[in-house]
Amino acid sequence: MKGMLAMAQQYYIKYLRDVKDQSISQIAEQTGVNWRTAKKYADCSNWNKEECPLRGKFPIMEAYREQVDTWLMEDQTRPKKQRHTAKRIYDRLVSEFGFAGSDRTVRYYVAKRKLELQIEKSEPYIRLEHPGGEAQADFGTFQAIIGGELVERKMLILSYPYSNAAFVFVTPKENTECFLEGLRRLFEMSGGVPNRIWFDNLSAAVVSVGTDGKRKLTDEFQRFALHYRFQPVFCNPAQGNEKGHVENKVGYARRNWCVPLPVANDLEQLQYVINQQALEDMKRLHYAKGVLQQELWEREKIKLLELPLVPYEAFRLESVKANGYGEVLVDQKTLKVPSIRSHERVWLKYWWNKVDVLNDSYEVLISLPRGYIDEPIPIDLQTLLEPLYNRPKALDYSSVLALCEC
Repeated sequence: MKGMLAMAQQYYIKYLRDVKDQSISQIAEQTGVNWRTAKKYADCSNWNKEECPLRGKFPIMEAYREQVDTWLMEDQTRPKKQRHTAKRIYDRLVSEFGFAGSDRTVRYYVAKRKLELQIEKSEPYIRLEHPGGEAQADFGTFQAIIGGELVERKMLILSYPYSNAAFVFVTPKENTECFLEGLRRLFEMSGGVPNRIWFDNLSAAVVSVGTDGKRKLTDEFQRFALHYRFQPVFCNPAQGNEKGHVENKVGYARRNWCVPLPVANDLEQLQYVINQQALEDMKRLHYAKGVLQQELWEREKIKLLELPLVPYEAFRLESVKANGYGEVLVDQKTLKVPSIRSHERVWLKYWWNKVDVLNDSYEVLISLPRGYIDEPIPIDLQTLLEPLYNRPKALDYSSVLALCEC
């Protein structure tokens, strides 16, 4: 209560009373405060600091705390516009649980718990402990046999350090379209979106890193991050160890899921083969916690943000002009496109796996596979077969057989 007036004013009132021997009425008139306030400070004999009662004890809320806390924690995974307000919580408590307290009590409690939950959420970043709901992402390169041909493919891995769970998207390249399509698919495999994701300074997301460490991100990546509401975090240059979990997971996936070389008829089947191995891997014990990774993942995935109702469409639109032969340059290759005239301007809509050629009305004239979809690695079968010449029966157990069958 003493804090209602500044200390200088309190001191002056006491000075007028004790030194100048003025009456309460004289002090009130001279200082411009009311008579009661003048008397309180003029005759005060105890100037110890008062301990303000701590707010935070809500006895009437005890029976409802767990329910309200659950709503608030669930809200952290939902879009801002679809979270509970204090009024909405009060209304639900009244209608669903017969709450007899005041809306003011609920407002105080909700404000206090929201602040506490924010602190709880940020605390793990200080400790060297992986909080649930965070992920790391990185590309790895591996070889596979697709349709009887040896090819090189990329695996984009989204790993969750808390549970050691990982999800994999197989893609031909590391360009922006493949990267964003891969992240979208990985979110869908996870059943939600990580709150934070750690990345390298990969060109699909980062245009440049300034001398002050600030990054200029691609417009497409920024729109993608806003759409899915996650916070991107980037490692310092040449410090990939800052996301060491996914670095290790890439190596683990290559050694365990790609040895021997995976064999598939097409990219879709290859994706299925590796996904099955990733899911099967979750049935083992966590390397440090001694608990099944699947159990840890069940605990962790409830902390993920909800997927948006509308998926993000990752594509790049480019305007090009056909040459005199009605050909256009697609993925650095000159292709003849039916239905377009010499020197006609068309749009190329680059998806991760195809290119749509559009006219001025944005109607699809033709869809073509991206140039890198079927890029085989040149192989020398004779060299591969040499070690088997003296052991012909070993051919039945060799992945080289898949190449020979073509």
